[in-house]
Amino acid sequence: MFEKIKKQDIKKIFPIRAEDSHKGDNGRMIIVGGSIDYYGAPVLSALGALYSGVDLIYMFVPECNFEVTRSIYPDFIVRKFSGDYFNSEAIPEILDMSENCQSLLIGPGVSDHEGVLDSVAELVGKLKIPTVLDSEAIQVLKRSEMQFNQEVLVTPHTREFEKLMDQTHGFKDEEEKITFLKNGARKFNVNILLKGQYDLICTPAQDIFVNETGNPGMTVGGSGDVLSGLISGLIAQGVNVDKACMIGTYVHGQSGENLFRQKFYSYSATDLALEIPFTINQLMQ
Repeated sequence: MFEKIKKQDIKKIFPIRAEDSHKGDNGRMIIVGGSIDYYGAPVLSALGALYSGVDLIYMFVPECNFEVTRSIYPDFIVRKFSGDYFNSEAIPEILDMSENCQSLLIGPGVSDHEGVLDSVAELVGKLKIPTVLDSEAIQVLKRSEMQFNQEVLVTPHTREFEKLMDQTHGFKDEEEKITFLKNGARKFNVNILLKGQYDLICTPAQDIFVNETGNPGMTVGGSGDVLSGLISGLIAQGVNVDKACMIGTYVHGQSGENLFRQKFYSYSATDLALEIPFTINQLMQ
């Protein structure tokens, strides 16, 4: 049974902050990502998170990314670790920081360099706050020894999901894809957001939600990074994971539709992130 996400649903579940709230009351979150190969991905995720309305964003990036990351936007609190790729040296500080945060996103730009996934597994296995796995970090689920102390969301596109489910020849039709989606959510005991022409959200309890906003312009590189950051920011604000996915996919797709009217298909992932607050404002009127 599918439930189509509608505008009126988003307005009902969007987080509303208290008038007397202070800095930090509306969410603190961590983004772990970047590498010598991909410095932009965690920045795009941070932009998505920022415009979700979250108060504080802590970023952990390799030292090769540090200067560009902290200079590109003044709104992020940036920490560095040695080397060109994510490694276990960073884990103690991240775990310490996580005690005062409400969500963590790991994966944007980490690459598939040797040893990265080992470090991802070590960190995720020790976390206690809701965790979002994106990009290469998603494949950590395939490790039989993985056990989670927290709610987990993975955000694959179709090829990443095929790899996760060992479907080297793809899915023969939409029905088979849905079957694997349900099996994956149950097998790994995680929430899955399968990105595509229509976004499919599946909970471990097999509830499925469908988002139909968006357009082909959103195939632009970095679009998924913006989405994972947006959802992680909503989770940090206290929104349940499934509802954060509903809000995030709808707002993200609607932002793409707004941009299409302005720029046709000639827009960037940064454009998407910057459009998010205008989309939210329209939805909440």
